[in-house]
Amino acid sequence: MLPKLSGYKTIFFLTLGVLILATVTEVVYFRYFLDKSIAREARSTLNFLEARLTAYVETIALLPEVPDYLKDLAWLTDELQGQPQLVGVLVKEKGKILLNTFPENISLPQTIFNNCYQGFNRKNVRYVCQKFEALPDREFFLLLGLDISFAHKAFANFIFLSACILIAGTVLLASGLFYLEKFSRRQKELEEKLLASEKLAAMGKMSAMVAHEIRNPLNSIVMGLHYMSETKKLSPEIMEMIKGEAQKLTELTGELFSYTRGFEIKPQQIDVLEVVKELEEKFREKIERLGLIFIVEKGPSASIWVDKRWCLRALENLLRNAMEATPAGGTVKLGYEVLDKEVCFYVQDSGEGVPLAVQDKLFEPFFTTKDSGFGLGLYLVRKVAEAHDGRVSFTSKQGEGTIFKICFPKTHE
Repeated sequence: MLPKLSGYKTIFFLTLGVLILATVTEVVYFRYFLDKSIAREARSTLNFLEARLTAYVETIALLPEVPDYLKDLAWLTDELQGQPQLVGVLVKEKGKILLNTFPENISLPQTIFNNCYQGFNRKNVRYVCQKFEALPDREFFLLLGLDISFAHKAFANFIFLSACILIAGTVLLASGLFYLEKFSRRQKELEEKLLASEKLAAMGKMSAMVAHEIRNPLNSIVMGLHYMSETKKLSPEIMEMIKGEAQKLTELTGELFSYTRGFEIKPQQIDVLEVVKELEEKFREKIERLGLIFIVEKGPSASIWVDKRWCLRALENLLRNAMEATPAGGTVKLGYEVLDKEVCFYVQDSGEGVPLAVQDKLFEPFFTTKDSGFGLGLYLVRKVAEAHDGRVSFTSKQGEGTIFKICFPKTHE
């Protein structure tokens, strides 16, 4: 017996309503994702240019005599050739235009300058700007424009494609309930596309961080070497700067290798006092140079079953975080406690504490509340603890500071 016509109509319109809602949601989400991608790309390019200008100003500030090729920003024009979506860049210092690469046929009315701080779209160009201080007496205004015509075309094509899908779906619905199965398949495809997009976004985020963190030290090193090559003079200040930037690169690449390749441990019996002594010798001068108080609390002697190299690496990461979190005059504390089956090292700071909203994410890879770094330091601490069948934990109070603990087994089982 065939169902009544009204029953078919109900199913038809209900399912059609769901389809329309899904299509509209898809279009709205795509537009949102597109806008966010454009804004993220514009902000990333703006930050890159700010970093390059800051490195440039800091470098020439170290030079007793600035060579001709560094007296203006012409060098930046060559680097911008690798940005195909970049329409133009405007750099001002105290109202004076230092660089303007915008084509002559593109005008820059006052409306752009009034709205560019939050991002402003005009005639297929996304304008963003910001002011920043490269040095206390050097304030710059930076404006850039990105070509977003491709985004408009992509959105129009997406709407057309979505409309075609909607029409095709309506035709299929008219033939019966068979479309429900097809709609289920379509939902699965959308989920797979979303998952693929999230993976690409994660790769893009990692690539942006790698480029941002590695490019600045490399540029400073290249500029320093260029200067010494041009002047035929060996500058101790520049050599010290190069040494510092090279050390940054070494630490950054070490974090990346630890994340991508993992690590193998070769545990052995190690005296905890030996570990604490090495850390004290390495960090006391650094911590006290920052105007901080360094307290080392030593307990009874005990042996732990660890790979000494990775144990030290994890504790060094905790100490560096404590140094960065503690204001001048504050205290950084290192110590350990001996338990029945394990020894727990602790590192304590007297900073502001970890905000409750981010505490659950602290040990995730690529999560950081800092302006620089990959966000792999605490992730590495967690992996080191897990590799040794140990554990890591922390307690934090707003305004009082944070205590991190990492525990290792006392004996090999």
